[in-house]
Amino acid sequence: MTLEALVARLSYYSRLGDGDRARLLALGGKVRGFAANSEIIGAGQRMDAVLVMREGWAARFKQLEDGRRQILNILLPGDIFDLQVLVAAEADHGVLAVTQGSLYAIPPQAVRELLAGSGSLTMAFWWTQVQEEAFLREQIVRNGRQTAQERIGHLLLELHRRAQIVNLANDDAMRLPLTQTQIADTLGLTPIHTNRVLRRLVREGYIETHRQWIRFLDADALAAMCDFDPSYFHLDAFRMRLG
Repeated sequence: MTLEALVARLSYYSRLGDGDRARLLALGGKVRGFAANSEIIGAGQRMDAVLVMREGWAARFKQLEDGRRQILNILLPGDIFDLQVLVAAEADHGVLAVTQGSLYAIPPQAVRELLAGSGSLTMAFWWTQVQEEAFLREQIVRNGRQTAQERIGHLLLELHRRAQIVNLANDDAMRLPLTQTQIADTLGLTPIHTNRVLRRLVREGYIETHRQWIRFLDADALAAMCDFDPSYFHLDAFRMRLG
């Protein structure tokens, strides 16, 4: 199996030449499947590979002793689990499978050699980490200062934009496999309140839902309501640097 998902993700941030694409695909890596709702990584687990999402959705999380859980962010195809494996041996958080899917497991030394040999690939990998930090900053502000309705609207728009990058969404709709409990754990809410707010967003004409699908009926109004500005994705700034 080859690393098409990672190539697609990195190509969005960098103009990769044929040589860089070939080096990425040559990384290979073993494919590991996972079942929905399974724990892919446990906190404290010894890590022996750089893990990259191939298909499906997953979620990084931290869990307290009493079982309360905070989902830190969502992983989509092409996302790298954590580059800390290049410098540390143990995971400091868990990763839960949201859906059935698979990942690539790549030897860390192969990634080190790849980054040492290509400036454009190093820049592309670095840019994914810059964006990751930006997502975490938005998560802090979202959960610390926004209302429940603003949090949910903001998260939906963020996930839609990210899903578009990896061709998992069209202009106004996406499949959202997260349960209401998982959305609640992401946003520091209760599942009951999450359900209530989602129904309010439907009632007020921002979205419509059908099973695991969400359609944005008025994305601009929703963005204005929850102060969503996609500039924190930093896509335009990166493309200007390439210009």
